[in-house]
Amino acid sequence: MSAPPIPPSLQEILQTPPSQLPRNRQTEAIHKRETFWQIYFPMGVGTVIVIGLGALAVVAAASPGAGDTGVWADVSLAFVVLQVMIAVLPLLIVFGGLAYGIGYLIKLLPPYFKIAQDYTALASRKVEWAMRYVVEPVLEIKSAVAGFDGFVQSVRRFFGR
Repeated sequence: MSAPPIPPSLQEILQTPPSQLPRNRQTEAIHKRETFWQIYFPMGVGTVIVIGLGALAVVAAASPGAGDTGVWADVSLAFVVLQVMIAVLPLLIVFGGLAYGIGYLIKLLPPYFKIAQDYTALASRKVEWAMRYVVEPVLEIKSAVAGFDGFVQSVRRFFGR
């Protein structure tokens, strides 16, 4: 039965990642590509749609026959728009603040995620070493039993039993 590999020293196990906040270049490139397709592209498409709808409203209002509406229709439309603006303005402020905060965090957090990734890899290596330490003796015993059983079966076949 072979002994499991010698674990790294306690100093190597407890070694912390560097404090200069390194970045994983491959993960950073993937993050930039996903940021474009998941944030900037949909925001751009939404902006184009809103601007298009606004232009359509201006064209419809400036077209011939649009001036036939009464003054009261314009006043009621202004009140409806005002109600919608009052309901939507707090949401616009909240979502604008969230977008700003997420933009700030996108610039700030990747180095810390790299540190977390390093600790996760370290934990993975330690768990793998511990599992090898537990599993190898069991596998060796089971393989020895299987080998002995194979030997017994071959002896029985040899003597015809």
